[in-house]
Amino acid sequence: MVTSIATFAAFLAVGLVSSSPIKARTPYAVKETHYPPPQWQRVGPARSNHMINLQIGLKQGQFDELERHLYEVSDPDHHRYGQHLSADEVNDLVKPTDETHSLVHEWLQDNNIEPASLEYSPAKDWIKVTISIEDIETLLDTEYSTYQHEDGEYIVRTPEWSLPLHLHDHIETIQPTNSFFKPRAIAKTMKKINEAVEYQALAPSNYKPPTVGQTAADVCNVSSVTPLCLRTLYGTVDYKVQAAGKNKMALTNYLGESNNRSDTKLFLEQYRPEAASAAYSFDVQVIAGGNNDQGQENATELKAGKDLEGNLDSETMLGIGYPTPLIAYTTGGSPPFTPDEQTPTDMNEPYLVWLQYVLSQKNLPGVVSNSYQDTEQTVPYSYAVSVCKGFAQLGARGVSVLFGSGDNGVGADGTC
Repeated sequence: MVTSIATFAAFLAVGLVSSSPIKARTPYAVKETHYPPPQWQRVGPARSNHMINLQIGLKQGQFDELERHLYEVSDPDHHRYGQHLSADEVNDLVKPTDETHSLVHEWLQDNNIEPASLEYSPAKDWIKVTISIEDIETLLDTEYSTYQHEDGEYIVRTPEWSLPLHLHDHIETIQPTNSFFKPRAIAKTMKKINEAVEYQALAPSNYKPPTVGQTAADVCNVSSVTPLCLRTLYGTVDYKVQAAGKNKMALTNYLGESNNRSDTKLFLEQYRPEAASAAYSFDVQVIAGGNNDQGQENATELKAGKDLEGNLDSETMLGIGYPTPLIAYTTGGSPPFTPDEQTPTDMNEPYLVWLQYVLSQKNLPGVVSNSYQDTEQTVPYSYAVSVCKGFAQLGARGVSVLFGSGDNGVGADGTC
């Protein structure tokens, strides 16, 4: 009888152990490798106490279904054309599975990252947490280094990172890890005021706008482009806005750029007088400490081209699109980062920050213009795919996102 009781107790103990949750633990393996472009050189290891705002992109639950909706509502020949999804409908399609959330949270807790320190995107397909380099190196089985660009700027990154094998199908990307962005504004060939006067890009005192009905050859100047020239080229001079109270257009600012209202007003007074009042009424939404300085630029700032891109964008969009309301999104941070004792935290993923902010909004503009570009080889594949999926979410909600190609199209000679 004693033996039977002991045997029963042993089986009971085994049963209790078997019915308790079993933590998933598998060996680490490299998830992604993306070596730095030749313009970046490693200068040494990253400081262990350097803090990074880590963003973890999870596999989306039903992205294939979202993509189907996107193509159908975007196709003029499809019966669902224009029947865009709501924010809640999109979030429901891209939210990760319960299994994905469970496994990822278990892994984070195993690495002493508590749920209370985590932030989430609306669909919970992105997890954000601020942790030290020392902790990230353990979490991702990697080593971060400080890299210097040929122009002197620094960045903290790693060429490859790893995950436990069982998480490879649940996590799509983690950044900042192996991204080596060096973004730039496109308006580098725009003439400054003192240069433009030589080409009469600024109107002389006796300037009179060309009459409506003239051709592009009549109103366009080879050395400068005016709103009337663009409106004539695109055939919108006589266009009457149909839904100014409903539709909106937007632009993005990065790299410390902003849209100076007084400069915008001066431009519009000269080239689109009926739109001049919009210079002080367009909506500015500041994201993650973005710049919205409305002071007059000093000589040093003018020489450096401060707000050259921002002013060009607001002047062009209002000059062409008025009276459609304008939103200016101004996002803080820029991927190149110089770590020091005063700014030890890496805040530099502005494009992803902007995308997540916009996706969290219930009401969106119909079109967003983005006049910033980067070199393709600096962008890791997993990051590019994840961001493209974010743009797909915007598209399914009826937002057109436009990017300027720059002066060199897909690339300058010798770079492709």
